[in-house]
Amino acid sequence: MSSPEAVRTVHVYSMHTDPFAQPGSGDAGGMNVYIAQSVRAMLTINPQLKVEVFTLNRTPQAPERAHVEDPEWGSRLVRHYIDVPAAREATKNDLAEYLEDFAQSCVTHAMNVPDVIHAHYWLSGWAAVQAEGAWSRRLFPGRVPNGADDSGSSDGSGEHRLSTRAVAIFFTPHTTAAAKDARRGPGEPAEPRIRHSIENRLPAFVDGYIVNTPLEAEELAQSHPSLSGRISIITPGVDTDIFRPLPGVHPDHDTSETRCRIVFAGRPQPLKGPHLLVESLALLPRDLQVELDIIGRSESDYEQRLLERAAELGLADQVRLKDPVPPEELARIFRSADIVACPSSSETFGLVALEAQACGAAVLASDVDGLRFAVENHRTGLLVAPRTAERWAVAIERLVRAPYLRHSLGANAAARARSMSWESTARKTLDVYETAVPVPRPAET
Repeated sequence: MSSPEAVRTVHVYSMHTDPFAQPGSGDAGGMNVYIAQSVRAMLTINPQLKVEVFTLNRTPQAPERAHVEDPEWGSRLVRHYIDVPAAREATKNDLAEYLEDFAQSCVTHAMNVPDVIHAHYWLSGWAAVQAEGAWSRRLFPGRVPNGADDSGSSDGSGEHRLSTRAVAIFFTPHTTAAAKDARRGPGEPAEPRIRHSIENRLPAFVDGYIVNTPLEAEELAQSHPSLSGRISIITPGVDTDIFRPLPGVHPDHDTSETRCRIVFAGRPQPLKGPHLLVESLALLPRDLQVELDIIGRSESDYEQRLLERAAELGLADQVRLKDPVPPEELARIFRSADIVACPSSSETFGLVALEAQACGAAVLASDVDGLRFAVENHRTGLLVAPRTAERWAVAIERLVRAPYLRHSLGANAAARARSMSWESTARKTLDVYETAVPVPRPAET
């Protein structure tokens, strides 16, 4: 694909979560923001581009929605809500059972034949491979597909796949089972075996991987040497029209050395670590008055257990749970926070950390994975290790007692964020799409 507009139609697979859902609720988080923002930026850059986004309709009792045109982009951005009745109330890890149904429905409901399928997360990755097989059978009757929809066998070289595929497949993992299991903390469940199996098989069928950080690329290359030359590193962006500092907007007590408000924003779950913040508050010296706002909702009783634990520790008046909010409101909250905390055990990148920094907030984040790239330690924020309540308490106390440090970190962070745009992310992604070598197709009818 040599011309900059050779890719005309992209199908985006996000099986388990709607990219346009409210981040911080259910399964919606940074990945949703990444997909929605990069898609919109790609449409702006390439006026010939059409994007179709496919996700499961997971609303119980909901009727099937064939497709919805985006209010802003019309027919250039179509959202397909695929209805698999048995999967409506399934948990994320149980959705693998419905991969074949989802993949076939994506092909059936598609409005245009794709040049590229960009799959996000392991479930969508394997669905994309199966869908490509269906497209191959449709476009090249009688040709043997890549085999992923039956035995999944492959010689590992990729030659058979490349000689028969009809559609290019790009895959963004958004964490892997191996990485999550290696870093999971107490209370975090192990990843399912089928996820390990699928992620080990995907390299034989995918044209390229798009990852967020050099660390992610290095880990993939080590575990899958066959991916050599097929991994692209593209850093996520931030919407600085929304996430930006405003002159004269400061926390009510931003010069205090004893009072502080910490904000956690994201899906409340053990992986994200808000329980560590609750435990750390109980370890702080008594002269410090620290409040914690947890912004987000899960589909479990995790938040209720957080509040119960806070009450046990005598922190009932200091820990508050709030519903997820739109980006504009989240930016206002970040601007008014003394500290934004990201105590995750694993993050592909950590968009919340970047968005908070773009607002000029001082960020504390776990010294893990992509957070090491989202936060420049001692310049735009502080990285905390090891990931324990004791160590987090030390880090919180350090920032509470040093308002000048909070201000310095926030100013540096906002300056850095201005150079990280979704336009840049989208341009690099489109460039990667163009690297795929298409199979000549018969005339479409």
